[in-house]
Amino acid sequence: MAQRASINAIASNCSKRILIVRHGQAMHNPRAEVARANGCSMDEFVAIMREDDVLDAPLTDIGRDQAKLAQLQAAELDINLVVSSSLSRALETADRVCPPSHQGGANRVCCEHFREVNGSMLNAKRSRKSDLEKRFTSWNFDDLKTEDDLLWTPTMETFPEVAERGYLGLCWLMDRPEDSILLVAHGGILAYMMTIHPLISLRDDRSNPTKPVESRFDNCEARLYTMSWDNQSKEELAAGKGNAQRRGIMLTQVDK
Repeated sequence: MAQRASINAIASNCSKRILIVRHGQAMHNPRAEVARANGCSMDEFVAIMREDDVLDAPLTDIGRDQAKLAQLQAAELDINLVVSSSLSRALETADRVCPPSHQGGANRVCCEHFREVNGSMLNAKRSRKSDLEKRFTSWNFDDLKTEDDLLWTPTMETFPEVAERGYLGLCWLMDRPEDSILLVAHGGILAYMMTIHPLISLRDDRSNPTKPVESRFDNCEARLYTMSWDNQSKEELAAGKGNAQRRGIMLTQVDK
């Protein structure tokens, strides 16, 4: 359960500011998201997405418009690192939310840790590396180790595996020098990373919350966080499991 943040606790720890955005509406989203909003089961949700499945699903026109609107929020931040998953809908959203021409000094890095729940459906399979490099010329794709997507498998990965990828991605961000970050990812990985990983904690420091911090991201929804190491989680892990190398991460949602 989310806890209200202590300003002193945040100030005593190295922290970064991170704007997390889910990609805009993509080709496989419209019917499935409506069904989810109407209370369908997970099986029904997945079945509808499978019916509308398409390789590396691109943004719809609505998704492009959503990303342009979200640009206003990013423009107020002095972003020095833009990170996206390797899927086209996230990369295009990132370029529309924070255009390269607007943030000329920001590094733009594609990171496989933040891709959507992997396997089974084609919308979770990325395009060829060379195709992505031609379409998204401002990006560093060094994290893509192969031309074709060899990480994709016919079997869907488990939710704990998804959450672990997200945790590793956040650790990677914490170890980087940049301190003002835009991260564009996906509804599934953001949900499982934030709600089921034992080393990721959420806090709420907003003055007037409109939805719980644990709630699923809507298409192109942007949330601003302070991200820091969670020293308490590190101590508990070291005492209970003997692994002092894995530290907890605290995501504190703040007013935009």
